[in-house]
Amino acid sequence: MVCAVNVLQRTLDFVKMDIEFSEWPALYDLVTSGLINSVRQMALEIHTPEMDIHDKPHHVCTWSTLDTVAFMMRTLIELKNAGFHIFHTRTNHRTRFSSALTHTERYCCYDIHLVNLKHPQNTFASRF
Repeated sequence: MVCAVNVLQRTLDFVKMDIEFSEWPALYDLVTSGLINSVRQMALEIHTPEMDIHDKPHHVCTWSTLDTVAFMMRTLIELKNAGFHIFHTRTNHRTRFSSALTHTERYCCYDIHLVNLKHPQNTFASRF
């Protein structure tokens, strides 16, 4: 699909991504390849590194490193720089868990809907 979009110079009106923590490298590839500019809107289910703790309460998450969190934040910043703005979020309340590190209740899955305000076919973008 990536080659087809690039060769044909098509606009992707809507991208839905729910790929269980693999959204981070996929988004990063979209941004660094420049293909993100052909996307008008996205609906993402994003996961924190602790995504499987709610199913396995005694699981010790080894993905929660500073490098992982920095990569996630860098990817979100690059999405914003590409023109994407959040217009809706929702917490997936089925993913609640107690953090062994902070001893607080947290969630590891969120739905985020974004719109690309820099995309030329998003005519409402000039109002922002």
